[in-house]
Amino acid sequence: MTGRYPSHTGVGPAVISMQKGYGLPPKEVIIPKRLKEVGYATHMVGKWHLGYCDPHYFPTSRGFDTWFGYSSGAQDYWTHVSGSGNSAGYDFNTGKAGSDVELILPKSKYNGTYGLYAHIAEAVSVIKDHGKNHANTPLFMYVALQAVHSPLEVPEKYLAQYSAITNSNHRIYAGMVTAMDEGVGNVTKALKDAGLWDDTVLIFASDNGGPWAATANNYPLRGQKATNWEGGMRAVAFVTGPGAGLSSSAEGTSRHNLMHITDWHPTIMEIAGVKSTPPNALDGVSQWSAITTGATSPRTRIVHNMSPKSGTLHGALRDGDWKLILKSTVSGSAAQENTTQGLQVGWTINTPAVGPCPASVNGAWLFNVANDPYETTNLVSSNPSKYQELWNLFQQLQEDAVPDLGSIYPIDQQSMPSNNQWNAYIPWSDKPNSSCSAWSEYISASWEEGGGDGSGAATVATGAAVVLAALGAHLLNKRGQEIIFEWILFVRRQQRRVGYHER
Repeated sequence: MTGRYPSHTGVGPAVISMQKGYGLPPKEVIIPKRLKEVGYATHMVGKWHLGYCDPHYFPTSRGFDTWFGYSSGAQDYWTHVSGSGNSAGYDFNTGKAGSDVELILPKSKYNGTYGLYAHIAEAVSVIKDHGKNHANTPLFMYVALQAVHSPLEVPEKYLAQYSAITNSNHRIYAGMVTAMDEGVGNVTKALKDAGLWDDTVLIFASDNGGPWAATANNYPLRGQKATNWEGGMRAVAFVTGPGAGLSSSAEGTSRHNLMHITDWHPTIMEIAGVKSTPPNALDGVSQWSAITTGATSPRTRIVHNMSPKSGTLHGALRDGDWKLILKSTVSGSAAQENTTQGLQVGWTINTPAVGPCPASVNGAWLFNVANDPYETTNLVSSNPSKYQELWNLFQQLQEDAVPDLGSIYPIDQQSMPSNNQWNAYIPWSDKPNSSCSAWSEYISASWEEGGGDGSGAATVATGAAVVLAALGAHLLNKRGQEIIFEWILFVRRQQRRVGYHER
């Protein structure tokens, strides 16, 4: 959403815990806020996961006109409960910019409703209303669907067509993909029925490789979600829609250019015609020409993960065809990771196993991923000059890296759902001695950098997964020079009260 690396925002590589009192810093400006500059209506449906301890962190305070969804990284599809054991709590919210965010009570009509169904129904409702009442206003819609993220749950009707799959987890997963595909189809149908499809750009993008525990298979790439191996970071995306303006030579083709999720922010700004200079320097670059015409990607480097100089050394860096990985917990059990580890019971492969990870040298791996995408041969010893070049570059880039806020904020017992009558995750910044002091601190400090009047906002990338992770679909509709898109909330004036109550 921000178009900036986690090492520049402080959100990552760890995800935001529901028990910690921080979120995406207010100085960060996200996509929907910038689209507001050119008149967009902005709506969000689904997973937020960029902070909730104070209502100011919610999407409706960050550039979105409306939000319907949940704040955590994952939840039960039927009960909408996030977490487990003592930390289990209901997590389902709705809200509008300028108004309180509302907790949708556990006893509502959504209790027992499959999460994907609820999200798609809301997206369709927003589209219908826009087509009927706001058709001449450009629309941005960010749909971060729960499917196909864990837990593995799907309505029974999607399992019958996969009866030939004997592994139960694989069968459920296949059903989840089909349910998600059906949902996206319902969204595109709604756009057509509302008369909006002819000038819409639809971006379907993934944010990471799949986790083995959730039956994902990244073979033949090494690693999984939350690692710096190619299997953890390579993802797929597609762009479609009559409004995309794809050249005839680009339609139906694939692109294998270097691209990072931060690139979606400036790419969307180019599509929408946003000319303003962002308040914070972007790490992303626009890929629109590369996508629509097949031009060479302007990106040559990616910072996958990077620790600040004051922290424990870890991270990964891609420069051209070369990739440097530094050993750390971020890379998972690096020396033990085998490309076949993700091939759980029931998977069938028709190619030879690539094998275990090569040993690190001085705690590092160097690969030419253009020639060796499976990361089988560590070139640190055989190409010391290239290793030194990337090591020097890594140290240079570390100068601007900031600590992961997740390593600074402690678990706050006041966040626990058991502290309120609904047994739900709700903001707790108003509690005595709350650790959720981040927002008030930012308002007196870096908030002013972005503009207390809402002229500054925040952007961070959230994502979607076609096959392996969580889904995010972005719809962009153009009317002349206007465009329709779905993404993040509106940032209010700092003086304005933002509340939270039950619905």
